[in-house]
Amino acid sequence: MNKENNTDEIDLMQVFGMIKNAFKNFLKLVISIVLFYKKKAILFLILLVIGVAIGYFLDQNQNAKNNFVQEIIIEPNYNSVKYIYDFVEELKYNFRDNNFLKKLSLNQENIKNVKKISIEPIVKGTDVLDNLEKRYENREFFKDIMEAYDDGKVEEEKFRDFYKHHKVTFEFNKESKYNSKIISSVLNYIKSNKYYQDISELTLKQKKIDIERNKKSLQFIDTYLNNLEKTPLKAENEAIIFSSESEKLPMVSVASLLQKKELLIELINEQEHDLVFNKEIFSVVDYGGIISKRKELYNRMLFTIPMFLIGLVSLFYFFKYMSKSINNFVKEEEQ
Repeated sequence: MNKENNTDEIDLMQVFGMIKNAFKNFLKLVISIVLFYKKKAILFLILLVIGVAIGYFLDQNQNAKNNFVQEIIIEPNYNSVKYIYDFVEELKYNFRDNNFLKKLSLNQENIKNVKKISIEPIVKGTDVLDNLEKRYENREFFKDIMEAYDDGKVEEEKFRDFYKHHKVTFEFNKESKYNSKIISSVLNYIKSNKYYQDISELTLKQKKIDIERNKKSLQFIDTYLNNLEKTPLKAENEAIIFSSESEKLPMVSVASLLQKKELLIELINEQEHDLVFNKEIFSVVDYGGIISKRKELYNRMLFTIPMFLIGLVSLFYFFKYMSKSINNFVKEEEQ
C-alpha cells in the first residue's frame, strides 16, 4: 500500500515538474523575444517610420483615386424602362458628340471627370409576383421567369419591366463642381422626351376625368346606403333596383353594392397617386448624394505597411535562428 502511495506521489511530482519546466521554457521564450526586440529596437523603429511614411503616401494616393459616386433610385412610368436603359447605355457614345452636349448645356471640359454612368434594376421578388398576377395566363412567360430565377438571370433585358425601382449610378474620378450639374442635366434631358411628355399629359387628363366619374359613382352609392339605413331592407342580400330619370340600372344586392364601393375607393386612391407621382417619365424615389466609394479604406495602409515590414523582418530573423539551431543540433548528433 505504501509502495502504491509512493508511486502516485512520484507520478504527481513528475507531472508538476513537466508543468514547471514548460512554464520556465515559456518565460524564457517571452524574455528572449523581448530582449531580441530590445536589441533591435533601432532597426524596428526605422522600419516603423519608413512603414508609416509609405502607408501615408499610399493612403493619400488611394484617396485621390477614389470613385465619387451618386446612386439615384428611380421609378419609371409609362413603359419607359427600355427607353431609359437605352439612353443611359448610349451616353458614353453621345458624350463624344458636342451637339448632344450642347443640348445638356455641357461641354467636353465638364464631362472629362465622368468615369461611368450605369443603370440596373433593383431586384425584388414581390415586384415579380405582382406582375405575374397580371400575366399568369401566359404559362410560357411564367416558365421563363422561374428558369431565370434558377439561373440567376433576373437582371436580363427581358425582365427589366418586372421591377418597380431602378438604380442609376454616376461615377466620377474626383470631386468637381460640375458633377451635380452633369447629373441634373442628364436626368432632365430624359424627362424632356416629347413622346413621353405627351403620353403623360394625355394619361393624367384621362385620369382626372375618371376620378370625377368614380367620385360621382361613390357619392351615389353613399347616398343610397345612407337612405337605406333609414328604410332598411328585410334581408341583407335582398335585391334592389337603382333608377333615375336618365338611366335604369340592373338589380344588385347590398353586398355587391358594398363591394363596389370598396373597389371604387381603391381605384380612386390609385388614380390620385398617379396624378401626384406619374407626372413625368420617371419619379425619383431617392436622389442621394455624391459620396466617396472607397473612403472606408482611408488610413488603412498607414497601419498595414508598418506591421507588414516589422513582421517580414521578424520572420527573417526567426528563420535565421531556426537555421542556426538546426545546424547546431546536427553537429551535436555527429559528435
